[in-house]
Amino acid sequence: MAHDLKMAIGARVHAARKRANLTQEGLAAAISKTAESVSYIERGRQLPTLETLADLAAALGLPLSELVDEPTKRHGAGRRRLQLEASLIEHIRGMDDAMLAIAVEQVAILSRTSAKT
Repeated sequence: MAHDLKMAIGARVHAARKRANLTQEGLAAAISKTAESVSYIERGRQLPTLETLADLAAALGLPLSELVDEPTKRHGAGRRRLQLEASLIEHIRGMDDAMLAIAVEQVAILSRTSAKT
């Protein structure tokens, strides 16, 4: 459980940092940590403290709950799946309503297609 949570938090921090166009060094400076600490968090090697999580959420413009939401158990949520889900969520954040509607339709089509195979 703790390993899955570390991996999920890491994937979410990484995706949000990329969306915010920040380097690990830039994010580290914003939260008064080292770039190495940010790297460890993003790779799921270090579970950040609650204080660090709150600082990360503030620096990345996210609600704290989005960083600590329990990882999905569907499809054997491995590292790659967690990264992909986090990346998709970050792409969605930048879309206006019209683009989001198109994205939802495309995802629905993909879901129906994969259900048939």
